[in-house]
Amino acid sequence: MFAQVILSISHMDIDRVFDYAVPAELEAVVKVGMRVRVPFGRGGSVSEGYVVNTMTSSDVPEDKMKSILSVPDDFPVFSKTMLELAQWMRQRYFATLSKCLQTIIPGGIKDKTNYYVGVKYVRPSERLFDFIGAYDNDKRKHKRAEILNFIAANGEVPLSELKKNISGCEYALKALKEAGCLEVYTKKVLADTYCSILQEECVDIKLNSGQMRVIAEWENERSSLNRPLLIHGVTGSGKTEIYMQMIEKVLAEGKQAVVLVPEISLTPLMTGRFIRRFGGRAAVSHSKMNYRERFNCWKRAQDGEISVVIGPRSALFTPFADLGIVIVDEEHEKSYISETSPAYDAVETAEKLCTLTGASLVMGTATPSVKTYYRAQNGKVRYTKLEERANGSGKVPSIEIADMRRELEDGNKSMFSRSLYNAVKDTLDEKKQIMLFINRRGYSTFVSCRSCGYVMKCSHCDVSYKYHASSGKLVCHYCGETVDRPETCPVCGSKRIRYFGAGTQKIEDEIKKLFPQARVIRMDADTVSGKNGHAQILSEFGSGKADILIGTQMIAKGHDFKNVALVGVMAADMSLNTGEYDGNERTYQLITQVAGRAGRGDDPGRVIVQTYTPDNPAIMAAVKGDGFYDDELTYRRQMGYPPCMDCAQIEITGLDEKKVIENSHITADELKKYGVDVLGPVPQYISKIKDEYRWLITVRSDNADILKTAVNDTYSKMRQNFEALGIYINPKII
Repeated sequence: MFAQVILSISHMDIDRVFDYAVPAELEAVVKVGMRVRVPFGRGGSVSEGYVVNTMTSSDVPEDKMKSILSVPDDFPVFSKTMLELAQWMRQRYFATLSKCLQTIIPGGIKDKTNYYVGVKYVRPSERLFDFIGAYDNDKRKHKRAEILNFIAANGEVPLSELKKNISGCEYALKALKEAGCLEVYTKKVLADTYCSILQEECVDIKLNSGQMRVIAEWENERSSLNRPLLIHGVTGSGKTEIYMQMIEKVLAEGKQAVVLVPEISLTPLMTGRFIRRFGGRAAVSHSKMNYRERFNCWKRAQDGEISVVIGPRSALFTPFADLGIVIVDEEHEKSYISETSPAYDAVETAEKLCTLTGASLVMGTATPSVKTYYRAQNGKVRYTKLEERANGSGKVPSIEIADMRRELEDGNKSMFSRSLYNAVKDTLDEKKQIMLFINRRGYSTFVSCRSCGYVMKCSHCDVSYKYHASSGKLVCHYCGETVDRPETCPVCGSKRIRYFGAGTQKIEDEIKKLFPQARVIRMDADTVSGKNGHAQILSEFGSGKADILIGTQMIAKGHDFKNVALVGVMAADMSLNTGEYDGNERTYQLITQVAGRAGRGDDPGRVIVQTYTPDNPAIMAAVKGDGFYDDELTYRRQMGYPPCMDCAQIEITGLDEKKVIENSHITADELKKYGVDVLGPVPQYISKIKDEYRWLITVRSDNADILKTAVNDTYSKMRQNFEALGIYINPKII
């Protein structure tokens, strides 16, 4: 018997299978998906790998054939389905198969952190010190006395703790086991895989006609049409209840469910509702949990002990035996795209997984991505809409615009418009709660005129320039146009040119100065720590212990607080001026989502959006509540932007700036041979990260096949030629 093994070494030169002989004693346990230890290289050093195929014969000569050394686990770390998915990811996201498999395999696998290995004394307790005394008097057995003394002082202890405190104790420990003094045991650890904070009593919810219609549409079509379903429902329309009823139907068929949420901040709220409904059959997995907890969740799913897993994108790889449904909540969120290799898009990866397993893919959001909406228009995605909030969820609030240009003209230099200031004051007086939102991308500086609101944009691409401090230039990252930094506004002639930006901490400081009596909490990456950090802050606000919650995108979606009467969007322009083609899309989504946090109770609530560009189409569409998608798609067709034109972004990185620039131009020249539209190369908007220089090439074509061929061929050729250089393909637009 032979096995094909992919090494857990993520290097392009060895991104292929290697044949190994399977010793007779291991033939019964070596299967596809098993982790193995094998000799590799001329020195025969031991490496870890994964079995991707088993065979009865091999083309490798017998004298060159090496054998598998050991199998560390008694279970496979991936299934044949997950192997197929990894192979698809490898091609789709230009990564090694090893890297894709490591993304699928849970952290903590090497240590089997779902098991606790302990040591305990098993003889009559009164004889313990007799043994210690006897071993103390024998220098050859002094280590045994050390071990027993440690046990006497601490009782039953983890084996890892014993080895940590007494070095070189393995032989002595073995001797004590053989003497019948100690027992080394292993037990399964059932870590807390859900957060109990925010849990409430489970109540029966009666569906409205819209919710029942959506479920009926899904049931009628899921067996005959293997297409994703997009639920386009206004904030508060009851999408979560729809998800749960779909899951109930899937569980009744003996199948399992995965629920993806974009932010860890949403998992406590979502998990609380699912635990109330499904009890011990549901669990959560996310990066704030330790390896033991995450691996435990993974193993319980593999063993059939749980049937529902909730978590961010990595939860997609839960090893369910018979997956019935994958639900992607807030489908539009950019956090579903990994920023590290493999840079996979969890939404499209979920679609591929559902194709492989026959499961249903259901996506829900109040603000669909333009890409998904476009696919729905073309019939590739089923589409249904919910236009009313669910029973008891309140009314959709109206949105007011605060024109910050007028505020400045009237002498108000504060971060707060007069309307927002007065609204905060009135809301505090009424003992109601407030949420203040500022885009998390506030670090992205853009150049703007404080007098008229004009933003410096590329004349060719209609995207804002990025200011490069190193050169003092404004650069377009789509066509490479470079201009000098203006001293005066080209529209109104004002010298009030500023670099726009603000953050949550600055907002917090200002609000405390203006309203010292208010109880203020902040929720962002700096204030959230630990597994339950998000839940603790949300619980504090939900229980009324704070009057004002200031936050980033963590607070913009999914949360249901009945006492919130006012929502303020501090700087709607930030997402407009990131230099990205989808700035309007992000702005519309953020305003609509954060506005939906108001009016969840009896009070319809108020939403005030502060902006220097009140006439922007995205802001106007968010205020009106419709008209965005058709207008945006028209704009993208005119400009040749995704999804109306196939597009790819290739990033060249390296420690040597000269080589990065040189090879970026070589790559661009190679791409042009295929007849595609090549823009750049230009420096990335953050041109250097962690000592690595970053240059960007944008490739466009109206023929998807030609584009993919150009990118694939060029990628394969360039990665072989560029030593110590990285090539990254952006999956969000290709």
